Amino acid sequence: MSESASAAVCFLRVRYTDRPVEVYRIEDFPCRIGRSADCDITLQEPSISSLHAVLAQTPQGVLQIEDQWSTNGIYLDRRRVTQLAIDRKLELVLGRVHVEVALSADELAGHAPTAELAAESAASAAEKPPPPPAAVSEPTLRSTPARPRRSERSEPPAATISRSAGSGRRGIVCPHCWHRFDVEEFLFIARHQSLVGDPVLGADAQQRFLPSRFTPEGNAVDAAGMSCPDMACPRCHLRIPQAASEMPPLFLSIVGATASGKSYFLTSMTWDLRNTLSKNFAINFTDTDAVNNQIVNDFEETIFLNSSSDELVALQKTELQGELYNQVLLDSMLINLPKPFMFTVTPSEHHPQYEEVRAKMSRTLVLYDNAGEHFEPGMDAVDNPTTQHLLHSDTIFFLFDPTKDVRFRARLQSTDPQLAEGARVQRQEIILTEMINRIKKYSGMRSGTKTTKTLVIVLSKFDVWRGLLDEELPDTPWQWDSRFNTCVLDMHLLRNLSFQLRSLLEDVCPEMVSTAESFAGEVIYLPNSALGHSPELNQETGMIGIRPRDVKSFWVSVPMLYFFHEKGFIPALPAARRTPHETTPVEYKISGDVVFVRLPGREKPLQVPVSYLGYRLRCPGSAMWFDMPARRRPPR
Repeated sequence: MSESASAAVCFLRVRYTDRPVEVYRIEDFPCRIGRSADCDITLQEPSISSLHAVLAQTPQGVLQIEDQWSTNGIYLDRRRVTQLAIDRKLELVLGRVHVEVALSADELAGHAPTAELAAESAASAAEKPPPPPAAVSEPTLRSTPARPRRSERSEPPAATISRSAGSGRRGIVCPHCWHRFDVEEFLFIARHQSLVGDPVLGADAQQRFLPSRFTPEGNAVDAAGMSCPDMACPRCHLRIPQAASEMPPLFLSIVGATASGKSYFLTSMTWDLRNTLSKNFAINFTDTDAVNNQIVNDFEETIFLNSSSDELVALQKTELQGELYNQVLLDSMLINLPKPFMFTVTPSEHHPQYEEVRAKMSRTLVLYDNAGEHFEPGMDAVDNPTTQHLLHSDTIFFLFDPTKDVRFRARLQSTDPQLAEGARVQRQEIILTEMINRIKKYSGMRSGTKTTKTLVIVLSKFDVWRGLLDEELPDTPWQWDSRFNTCVLDMHLLRNLSFQLRSLLEDVCPEMVSTAESFAGEVIYLPNSALGHSPELNQETGMIGIRPRDVKSFWVSVPMLYFFHEKGFIPALPAARRTPHETTPVEYKISGDVVFVRLPGREKPLQVPVSYLGYRLRCPGSAMWFDMPARRRPPR
């Protein structure tokens, strides 16, 4: 990089409505901007993605801002942009935050420098440290902090794809081994039958190669002259579908104890999403790759497309090794990597805002399902890194199975064979704690800090324990909205239900709540039933099974719909249309991450997480409804 390029500097002003304006002087590039504490400039606003944008410097010294496939994008004059050269003052909108960027303090101010900016420029010229920011409502100048060592960061950046040169970060994340690499590093898979023998995948695998020749269609040409469209990761050499290389990924992990029903949940969820998203939300949900999804597709056929619907069937248990894993040779060791399930999520052409949301909503959803034993203490081996997808996941679904908790079992009156005396029980917070410890260990997340990931606690097998919930649930938590010509998700219902389930868990197994909420700032609790009824005991084999004809899944796609809503893909039901309830006036006090709510007739106040701000909740065990104070957010 030339001397002139290395001397580049720019200024960035962030405008909020509920806090002072912030101005940053940026000299260190690339400069990452996002909601995550890992970023160089952190914007604490829900509409901002974990890694939203990067300020980068090209080898020619040109500064530019690059969208990192953020959910809500970067807008200039109401037009979404992906990359802009900073050759003048730019007034941008990131999510719901207004950001101005310029090459000088004068240009940013639009007139003579303010006292703070002038002081900063003078201090910089004299190579003195900048003055501390003033706690006033006037613009406050800050220099971007020195970038911490990786071991000091709270967690790695969100997995995104960026093909823009100069971003300073490798843009493709392999869904198999989670290696990050540039587009130009893709290997191609030879097609000629004589070109076999791969050092990573074995003697029977087709060779992987870096191409030097291409066909007019853009496919690589192998040594035998054949056109090769398939690409592979440069580290693990496993095939990456073309769609997964073109659409930014959304990583999602499913975690739970052994026999908690993860495979049934995954199967019912994917089947329901295929039928629900297009019909109700104008979103297409299709297989990205039939080869990688073969197992879950077989599971769907077993439960939902079985020609012998009266016969007892069962899904195979997720094993520690076998067909659910790819075995590769890395670092002179045989490594087992979990096979990801990949789905393409795109807006339907009849989506009312198709042109506006096509780029934002076109994603590759990558799901991981592990054996419960993989999350038990002591199972995290160097040759078995099967759970490291947790570091890249945008959201984690943790399946909590009430039938495996002794305290829940004591409250249940059911003939379900899973509640039979002597059936296996397990302390499920141990699995959750082990999951958290692995994320902290590999990401360098400090003790006492919370992740920006959303943690969804899915209380499975709702058909067995629904009598413990003092709440009548509709068949679907969404309604048609003629303004969107799609359905909208009833977030008020989901938030109140989450609060009721949280209170139930606090009463029965409080360690689950404290463990989850000490790790993630955003925790939501949702019920579902993958089958909708109890399984049967097969008298001949002694195993339990299900009859496909009896399957009636309940709310099985709701956790994913909530995830899509958080990403901005699905709108929420307007507050004016929520179910009316007579509310009780309350006193409240916000302290850290908790709101203390004092209700009439209660000596002890309710302790409600701040994530419930702005919602109407019902006091557990009573008929009193109350409104939480609104969360202050900048306008759109």
